[in-house]
Amino acid sequence: ALQAGLQSALQGRPEAREFRARHRDGSLLWLRGSSLPEIEDGVPVGIIGIISDLTGHHRTELALRDSEDRYRDLVENSQDLLCTHDLQGRLLCINPAPARLLGYSIDELLKIPMRDLVTPAFRTEFDNYLARIAKHGSDNGYLAVMTKAGEERIWEYRNTLRTQGVREPIVRGMAHDITQRRLAEKALRTSEERFRVALKGSPIAVFNQDKNLRYTWIYNSQTGREENDYLGKSDAELFSPEEAERLSQIKRQVLESGTGTRQEVSVTVRAKRRYFDLNIEPQREAGNIQGIICSAMDITELREKTDQLRDLNKRLSEEKLYLEDELGAEYNFGEIVGSSEALKRALARVKTVAVTDSTVLILGETGTGKELVARAIHSMSSRSQNSFIKINCAAVPTGLLESELFGYEKGAFTHATSQKLGRMELAHKGTFFMDEVGDIPLEVQPKLLRALEDQEFERLGSSRTIRVDVRMIAATNHDLLARVSEREFREDLFYRLNVFPIRMPPLRDRREDIPVLVRHFVSRYAARFGKTIENIPSGALQALSRWDWPGNVRELENFIERSVILSRGSTLAVPLSELKEQVQDPEDNLEAAEREHILKILRECGGRISGEKGAAARLGLNRTTLYSRLQRLRISRSEYIDPPEQEPEP
Repeated sequence: ALQAGLQSALQGRPEAREFRARHRDGSLLWLRGSSLPEIEDGVPVGIIGIISDLTGHHRTELALRDSEDRYRDLVENSQDLLCTHDLQGRLLCINPAPARLLGYSIDELLKIPMRDLVTPAFRTEFDNYLARIAKHGSDNGYLAVMTKAGEERIWEYRNTLRTQGVREPIVRGMAHDITQRRLAEKALRTSEERFRVALKGSPIAVFNQDKNLRYTWIYNSQTGREENDYLGKSDAELFSPEEAERLSQIKRQVLESGTGTRQEVSVTVRAKRRYFDLNIEPQREAGNIQGIICSAMDITELREKTDQLRDLNKRLSEEKLYLEDELGAEYNFGEIVGSSEALKRALARVKTVAVTDSTVLILGETGTGKELVARAIHSMSSRSQNSFIKINCAAVPTGLLESELFGYEKGAFTHATSQKLGRMELAHKGTFFMDEVGDIPLEVQPKLLRALEDQEFERLGSSRTIRVDVRMIAATNHDLLARVSEREFREDLFYRLNVFPIRMPPLRDRREDIPVLVRHFVSRYAARFGKTIENIPSGALQALSRWDWPGNVRELENFIERSVILSRGSTLAVPLSELKEQVQDPEDNLEAAEREHILKILRECGGRISGEKGAAARLGLNRTTLYSRLQRLRISRSEYIDPPEQEPEP
């Protein structure tokens, strides 16, 4: 090559050639030889030669080529996305592997706008990405793209903008497929959320402790402490010495044996003893025990409920005896003695309504047998095999009536040391009889109305609604319409009770039944006292039949019981001297004077009984006492108020 170059130069054709030579140390050199002819008088007389050492240049060129080959191999085989694109979102180049993952060839991808590859939900974000990188020169984040097969992939990118040395700005992009990681993160978040939702508000704490029994993680501690208060600490730093020793002993046993355990433990929380069901399992890594994982469920309330159930069982046993006594007595029409037309009409209504579940209101004076009628209705109804529960509203102090009706929870008031079931709850599936319903205080009436209409109520001290299925029977000796007009009784409650009224006639309206009743009571009490009474003087029967009996059958029964006690032989000794004459001079009769005085005050008060300007206040009596005297003196509303005012006020 050197000889050929020289000959070419002598012929006037200068040229340069590269050739290799070996250095004296044995290494190869890359040289470049240039030759020019030396001419005198137009004739070549010699050669001017220049030799340049190109060894370093060649070595750099080889290294660069080798580096390019390695880079190309790295790019072409990389699973990450490497690309360039312009600020309009057009791909300029992309490596093959991500193209294959997306299901396209490189040529296909270069023809598709990048925005069309992004899923619709992320296209606005892609537009924002182009704006951000044009403004700031770099950006990172993630986008969701759609493969040719319609599968969504999520790519996390970190891109920079190149503006120097290029005609137009170019974005150099690198992105990593994080689809599986995102799915795993989502599954983990879902799992954690389910775990937290499951434990939120529950009485269960979950925690880990290492081999030294120091807390490494805890959730839902159940002790009132923050979770950070536990981390890095042992039980000895958190609980009393006795409690800590007991806990550590159980946990060390699990660490040493490698076997889980479940035990009940107790610790003091906020100065109160609380009980936990502790479940401990060893925590293993690569087969070695590294600590324990535990769950602790607060069972304090459960223990308290168990104690309450024990007390409740005791109370129910006592109430069972009460119910057995109540149910053991047979009440039917056999207890309602008489054959008068007035009584027959009332009993016919009893038979009519008994087979239904309708509410019944039994009206009548004291002693007319209202409870007997209520029991007869129950015994003839479909509920006869279930409880008949009664309450006398006048006999229960005003402040206690609500708790007797609906029951109360432990702690509802000062002396509520245990839970108590109300009478209405005891009557579930049976019959609830409210005697003297007219004496229910106004403040209790709304709750009773709701219980009647919706068959549901709450115990005192509780927000839990209790549903019952009861048949309601109410009784009163009051004029409820008068109580409504005086605003002593709710009008809506009256109409709710007055579904099917039954009025029991007073004994003075069924005088023909008095001889039959006398014989009935004589037979009963003679047998009870072990006496034999065969004769009842006819004069005595006539006198008894003429008496009005303000206390009705109850008064007659008590009078006959006293007569049987006084009888010495087989003839009934009737103390007729105890009976007052029906008509007496008012001036000589203290009772008549009292009657006239009460009527005078009632008329002056316009018939109003309650309130500061009512008759009860002027007479120095409470309203219940005045009502009793009105009944005893047989004072009717028509005697002290004009008829138009008898209708209830709106």
